Amino acid sequence: MSNFRKFAIVGAGNVGSFIVDELLKQKAAGTIDEISIISRPASRDKEQNKSFSARGVRIASAEFTDVPALTAALAGAHVVISTISLFAIDAQVPIAEAAKAAGASLFLPSEFGGPTDNLQGVFGAKGTLHAKLREVGPPLLLVYSGPFADYSWGQIVNLDVKSGKVAVGGDGNAPVSWTSRRDLARFLAHVLIHSPSTRLQNQVLRLEGDRASFNEIFRVYEERTGTKLDVTYRTVDSLRARLAKNAYDFDAYLHVIWATDGLVGEPDNGLFPEWNPTKVVDILAPRA
Repeated sequence: MSNFRKFAIVGAGNVGSFIVDELLKQKAAGTIDEISIISRPASRDKEQNKSFSARGVRIASAEFTDVPALTAALAGAHVVISTISLFAIDAQVPIAEAAKAAGASLFLPSEFGGPTDNLQGVFGAKGTLHAKLREVGPPLLLVYSGPFADYSWGQIVNLDVKSGKVAVGGDGNAPVSWTSRRDLARFLAHVLIHSPSTRLQNQVLRLEGDRASFNEIFRVYEERTGTKLDVTYRTVDSLRARLAKNAYDFDAYLHVIWATDGLVGEPDNGLFPEWNPTKVVDILAPRA
């Protein structure tokens, strides 16, 4: 057991809300004592926070760049989990500073995707922050879970399977590590409580809910839905050429990663033997 019993989530939105929900289950079971959500003042009274407050979550507010206010909001937390968006990534440093000042024992920066240590471009900023976060904050836990199995299928990256037309990088055969947001949250809630702190502090956690290539996913999707997908295969070189013109071309950027290095590494799934995560195809096309 880690002896971590008080948790604070900074920016409980598309990912953090799932983590809060799973921690509430642990609180109901008596394995943790307190859950806090730290929101910006403008977001403090949003309906989701009101719903969590009614379930016993403490809601506090602070600007994510205001270290004194964040320190007060994080007071007493053993574990601080940042789930802020990529577009507010610079706020990771003051959040880490505040977590340390508040006495936290563990800080999880907003990773929750593929490994970022050696990336360039859009996500390269995450990797360059790690050294700074280790310098100013509590012990880190980096969590890599691959693309979200339940949230990566939109038009912005040409993966809207319901439209019948998709596009991928390479030949579509490269394996990719996938994890849904719910499965990520379940895994974290379990491991943060039931693993020793030595397995968490200044460590990397790699989880893999499913390992499947785009072609494998498309094949089963077509079988289950009776839909024939129109798949466009784009060379990695052509996608890199697009990135040379626009470094913020997320479609090109992500498909280059997925076609060349889409795995999280050796998964740590064994830390939660009962995990049983959902496969991508069962999310996109549930069995009848």
